[in-house]
Amino acid sequence: MKNQVLTLIIFLISFSSTELFGQEALPQKIQSYFDTYQKEYPVEKAYLHLDKTTYTLGEDLWFSAYLTAGSSQIPSPLSATLYVDLFDGDGLLLEQKTIRLEKGRGKGDFALPAFGKPGIYQLKAYTSWMRNFGDEYFFNSQINVVDGAGGSFLPKITFTSISAAAGKVTYKADLIVIDSEGNPLAGKTVEIKAKAGEEELYTQALPVNAQGQVSFTFAIPEKANSSQHLELTFMENENYSVTQKLRLPYSLTLADIQFLPEGGHSVIGKKTNFGFRAIYPDGMPAEIQGSIEGSDITFESNFAGLGKFELTPTQSSYPVKITEKTTAQEISTNLSKIDSEGLVMQVINNPAASYLTAFVQGEYAANSLLLVSQTRGIINYMIQGTLANGVWGVRIPKENLISGINQITVMSEDGKPLLERLIFVQKEDQIQLDIAKTGSVSPREKISLNLKSTFAGTANSGSFSVAVLDAAQVNPSELEAGDIFSTLLLTSDLSAEIYQPGRYFKDNSAETQEALDLVMMTHGWRRFEWSDVLAGNLPKIEQFIERGINIEGQVTDAEQTKKGLAGGKITALVGEGIEIVTSEYGPNGRFIFRDLEYLDSASVTITAEDTRLKNFIDVSVIQPEPVFNSIEGNYTQEVVWPEGLVATYRERTMMQQLNAEKDIIDLEGVTVEAKTIEREEEEIRKIYGSGDVTLDPEKIPSSVGFTNVFQLIQGRVSGVQVFVSGLSVNVTIRGVGSLGGSGTQPLYLLDNIPVEASTLLTISPRDVANVDVFKDPAKTAIFGAQGANGVIAVYTKTGAGFGKSVGGTLVTQYGGYAVPREFYLPKYDTKTVENAIKDARATIYWNPLVETGENGESRLEFYNTDIASKQMIIVEGIDSEGRLGRLVRILE
Repeated sequence: MKNQVLTLIIFLISFSSTELFGQEALPQKIQSYFDTYQKEYPVEKAYLHLDKTTYTLGEDLWFSAYLTAGSSQIPSPLSATLYVDLFDGDGLLLEQKTIRLEKGRGKGDFALPAFGKPGIYQLKAYTSWMRNFGDEYFFNSQINVVDGAGGSFLPKITFTSISAAAGKVTYKADLIVIDSEGNPLAGKTVEIKAKAGEEELYTQALPVNAQGQVSFTFAIPEKANSSQHLELTFMENENYSVTQKLRLPYSLTLADIQFLPEGGHSVIGKKTNFGFRAIYPDGMPAEIQGSIEGSDITFESNFAGLGKFELTPTQSSYPVKITEKTTAQEISTNLSKIDSEGLVMQVINNPAASYLTAFVQGEYAANSLLLVSQTRGIINYMIQGTLANGVWGVRIPKENLISGINQITVMSEDGKPLLERLIFVQKEDQIQLDIAKTGSVSPREKISLNLKSTFAGTANSGSFSVAVLDAAQVNPSELEAGDIFSTLLLTSDLSAEIYQPGRYFKDNSAETQEALDLVMMTHGWRRFEWSDVLAGNLPKIEQFIERGINIEGQVTDAEQTKKGLAGGKITALVGEGIEIVTSEYGPNGRFIFRDLEYLDSASVTITAEDTRLKNFIDVSVIQPEPVFNSIEGNYTQEVVWPEGLVATYRERTMMQQLNAEKDIIDLEGVTVEAKTIEREEEEIRKIYGSGDVTLDPEKIPSSVGFTNVFQLIQGRVSGVQVFVSGLSVNVTIRGVGSLGGSGTQPLYLLDNIPVEASTLLTISPRDVANVDVFKDPAKTAIFGAQGANGVIAVYTKTGAGFGKSVGGTLVTQYGGYAVPREFYLPKYDTKTVENAIKDARATIYWNPLVETGENGESRLEFYNTDIASKQMIIVEGIDSEGRLGRLVRILE
């Protein structure tokens, strides 16, 4: 009873309105800063709902784009332009799409390269405005891309031992190589390379036994590489190799293992919860277990390398023994330093209570404290207080809180943060979604879905995206990769990468909530630094909100006279009169046309006249540079081989090809009477004729982001494999012979002149008019023995129409918004030649923009495939108030 009375007194003191600071300068300063931040610097966040997260090469990836703004995260009324980047398994930029947004919503797609590299591809999405706040705010996602026809080589590596000594990490491993049928590649040889980025650390050729097995040992430098992998290559035949890339695990000595006391501090004699986080340099979790020496405490990490334990310390330091659970590698470290005096904090979030409880204990000489509770810059509670008998308790009403990460900070009277704790709050503010089905999940049966959206029992209008998948072709990890809740409420507000974020929102079980709280205890907050708040430092704005396509450029003195520019008017004509805009430029010659709106790449005619130099000027356009040309590659620990998806690869590919052919117009009987001058000049330059495949960089989206010519070819030509490592290039063209050739490399031509591959590496893709690839022996015969391994001919631009202006007029091509394709929905109400082919689609239905009206309903219709007996439906969306909704359901 005495303790209960004492607790009551403490809370009464906490809630009193006594002014402990004399003046409320600090609270006012904090409130003023956050008010200004929200009004003038609203943060945007992006999310992409993908139709699925595992694909085969050549498949279409569909996405629905969401963009929110401000602390309340409503559909953004700000940016109308979203950039979406696609990177391959090695982190190289493959393509960039510029997506048109309306009320924070948009749609798009990527055609994955049919002959590219399998692996973990990555997506990034961001606006120009988001760049002011750091690329940590960008949306990041990963997908698995599988070579559906590449089942001839499926290696599996088991690391039986990893040890570190004398600056080296030594691995002992067992390798087994089989094909997709489970047959061992008996007596074959596999080349293995250990690589960190493009740096080769180790290489060895390993012959396997009759069971396709071999054990081997190797060592690499003990270094915290940001990414490292094994490259395993198998020669399918004498002319064609198959390569798989697998993540190379790290030594436990290189793991970042942190023990983090709740609130940020621990004090001798004060009970404290310690969270811990164990990750490797590439961000993957370390599976560890250990013990605190000098105590009976043991601990073990969960699936994400996180865990916690409770300790009442009696000394300033504790040795810790840690073991990696898979390899049994052991290391020793120390618990973070424990202070002899100071403050500790515990925050209790009882689901049944109507408030959060924050307890502060310890000694603090000044004894004047301020507690600030805020979510995304919205202050929901701020109170001043003092320690009474070494304790201060605060109750934060949950009704004040909003969904997301809530930051509780205890600071001194001069604004120094003393304690800090993150708490995840999930209010009952989700959109409730339901689906009613009409029709049978039978082959080619018509199915109707009635989507219903409600909030608090009332019909709710909103914007949604819907994917219907063949459940048998869905990777089990689809639901762990992340969703609209984990992105907008969790990962977008934390500085560190979150492993499998979707797992934290799968249900409301105690286990899931405990795992989510471990994330709160062990991951740092990044949105605001208190030093910036107190100093009034606001974000530096260098990028502006884009409401359309912006074209920037430069006017210069054509004859470089001493007079120089005076400034004048400048006009841009987009296409055949799509838009005509006029602007002005000053003596520095810089100009910009803002907020243009057109699709695809268009011809832009820019005409300028200077008030002093008239039309004796040159006009040039500044091509935008991509934010990322490459990022760190990601690699799986084992080859991803989803049997259900791979089993339908051929049928899906054939159906996709037939569907694509519908868009091809038969021009038989049409005579072309004239050619453009540019076309005639191009044919004259090509003294060997055109290749089997001609690649035009202008027609390859985001080729502006490529760093070398070979990226134009990579993944775009059937039977051609391209490997670039530093200044070394290896190109294999399948189907050509090797008789008389030099090794297996093709002949390289630069403007019809034979050159080395290294010479082509020095050519900027921006200077390339087109690339011809010769594969057919009948066509390569003209090159003689030199062309026996195929030919790659690169033709550079001659200057006509490419950045050269005449008399103050420039005609150039400039990219606009990506043209979104429509998802193909076959109709089986009548039999046709087109629908006679077997339908084995993995994505049965995709609708990126589904609106529920005032009645909160929308009706969707589609036909089932020939093989799907179970369908997985995933619906995600948002309403005008920023409330989120998600539904996952299996239909049978």
